[in-house]
Amino acid sequence: MPARVGMTVCRQVLAPRAAAHYRNRMTRELITSGDLAGWTRWRREPDGRFASLLGDFYFRAGADGGVECRMETDRKHSNGLGYIHGGFIMSFIDMAMFAFIFRQLESSAAVTLSCATDFLSAGIVGKPIEASGEILKETGKMLFVRGLVRQDGVNVASFTGTMRKIPRPPRPEGDGATSRPGTQVD
Repeated sequence: MPARVGMTVCRQVLAPRAAAHYRNRMTRELITSGDLAGWTRWRREPDGRFASLLGDFYFRAGADGGVECRMETDRKHSNGLGYIHGGFIMSFIDMAMFAFIFRQLESSAAVTLSCATDFLSAGIVGKPIEASGEILKETGKMLFVRGLVRQDGVNVASFTGTMRKIPRPPRPEGDGATSRPGTQVD
């Protein structure tokens, strides 16, 4: 991707207090030069987990107070017709919803309870997709968000989601968690 050439980043490891619990941490890096200056990149080093298969995810504060997100697309994100796969778009949306709420998660984690997606147009492989969105409401345990995925000025999908805050569990070692979180939606 040409935008990465000459790019300077400031790296911060997410969840440093949990670092002893897992090897491959997700990092948050502020891009300070190049075409993506001002964007923050979430990156997970390749470790076979789902998020590391998708690619780098970028976000920044939007002019309207919301959050803007971005991901590059390539052939691995395509469906059998050659367009961007709907599952990839929904994964991008899930990551975008977490970017919308990450400031609310200083002392907790969150899980996605629901995500309603309406596909509005096909996405073209090889061009970045972008999402913008906002928090509609926050309660003690719940966050309600909405957003729009666009590509080259064309609306690709609209979405709403509900996220639930949960206590931050220790990071799983090895292949992942061995039990479900002890929380219920109430």
